[in-house]
Amino acid sequence: MLQFGSLKEGNHDFDYKLDDDFFSLIPQDLIEKGEVNVLLKLEKAERRLTLNVTIDGWVQKKCDVCLSDLQYPVKSTQILHVKITDKEIEEDSDLIGIGSNEYELDLVQHLFDYVYLSLPMKLKCSDSLNRNECDDKVLEMLAGPDEDGDNSNHPEWQKLKEIFKN
Repeated sequence: MLQFGSLKEGNHDFDYKLDDDFFSLIPQDLIEKGEVNVLLKLEKAERRLTLNVTIDGWVQKKCDVCLSDLQYPVKSTQILHVKITDKEIEEDSDLIGIGSNEYELDLVQHLFDYVYLSLPMKLKCSDSLNRNECDDKVLEMLAGPDEDGDNSNHPEWQKLKEIFKN
């Protein structure tokens, strides 16, 4: 929780470290481990807050190709605008509204989203911090059977071929 109620107007800096305990706060199975440093620069004005969030670190994920555990680097800078109002506002990914009687802001979900969204769509061993290449044994299995492993003469395949002839 970011307690901003007692802060004076102006700029304020905060440092956080997101670790395994942080990732366990959110009921999810996307990220379980990691070490991410967060630098939060808060600009407080009378009816608004502007948060510049910089994340830098790593999270543990599985390679999408060979399923090896890897430490993948995360780095991102995001801006979150917070409008302090009692009126209903249309929120989006970088604008939220809070009531004028609020004095703290829960950033857990926002910080998790920033970390997760900094990951690419496809994770590969070559992009990780702790591996350069995918597991050769797994790649061989994914390549399929050799010519020696051809099953086209297997009885079930013969029955299927007969169906196609009819």
